[in-house]
Amino acid sequence: MNIYFTRHGETQWNKSDKIQGWLDSPLTDKGVEMGKELSEIAKDINFDNIYSSDLNRAYNTAKLIVPEREVIKTELLREIDVGAWSGHPFSEAEKIDKKAYDLYFNNPGEYRRDDGEDFYQLTKRVEDFFEKYVYNSSDENILIVSHGITIIAMFNIMENVPIEKFWTNRVRRNGEFNIAKYENNKFEIIKKAAKNPVSTIG
Repeated sequence: MNIYFTRHGETQWNKSDKIQGWLDSPLTDKGVEMGKELSEIAKDINFDNIYSSDLNRAYNTAKLIVPEREVIKTELLREIDVGAWSGHPFSEAEKIDKKAYDLYFNNPGEYRRDDGEDFYQLTKRVEDFFEKYVYNSSDENILIVSHGITIIAMFNIMENVPIEKFWTNRVRRNGEFNIAKYENNKFEIIKKAAKNPVSTIG
């Protein structure tokens, strides 16, 4: 199986550096163009199935990439839920909860929050997605449209990176394909999108 997976196109909150989490904001004109550019790149790929986070920024990107196809929406591909940080500029997250902010970036294995998810819970969600749609599938090509931190979790599962080293894989750019192969119960990374120059949650 060839797995093509991408972060959604640029959104208004990406542009203004606001944290999205489980909240949403519309795609910018640039974000729409990203989806259309991916559609052109993928025009000769026969996707057996298309999967998307059920958040609109991901689903709308998926529909731009494959406008004539059914897209399977699932909560399993949502961005990490960061609770009270959602909707705030990234620069304010540390002020809201300095301890959580420090753990989030510097000690992810110890990061916890009562109003959202930790990295173990996020990774379990992504693992559940793989269990349901990848491990036992006979598909040859699939497309996944998701979010920055969720895609890190995907890479970490594929590369057996422990939660303690979660940030080994940096957030990838919006609207660019990552490619992996799953064969004989093993993942092989074919391509990683360029790293995002700014760490954002969304």
